[in-house]
Amino acid sequence: MDINPAILVCVLCGAIYVLTAWIMLRYPPKKINDFYGYRTSRSKKSQDHWDYAQVESARHLKQVGYYSLICCAPFMLFSYNEWHVWLAIALVTLLPFVALIQTEKALKNRFES
Repeated sequence: MDINPAILVCVLCGAIYVLTAWIMLRYPPKKINDFYGYRTSRSKKSQDHWDYAQVESARHLKQVGYYSLICCAPFMLFSYNEWHVWLAIALVTLLPFVALIQTEKALKNRFES
């Protein structure tokens, strides 16, 4: 039985997103740095911004990972087509941007209201 590559893309990327989120929740960076954690100009404004951004970004990344895993279900129902792979790649490429936008929105709402 051949494995649909679209399913493989969604499952692997979804699992990586969930694992990364778990690591970030379990071992968040304590101090502002340029190497590890959620690093944007808004998240680096203060230590409070930083701490909140780490938790929020991990939470949103975990959601995105689960969305990726859920989105592979339709690929199981259909026979393999090449465009399924491109759709899966587009999906797992765009979903982290959803997490980024949600995290930035949460930071803005929390600290600039």
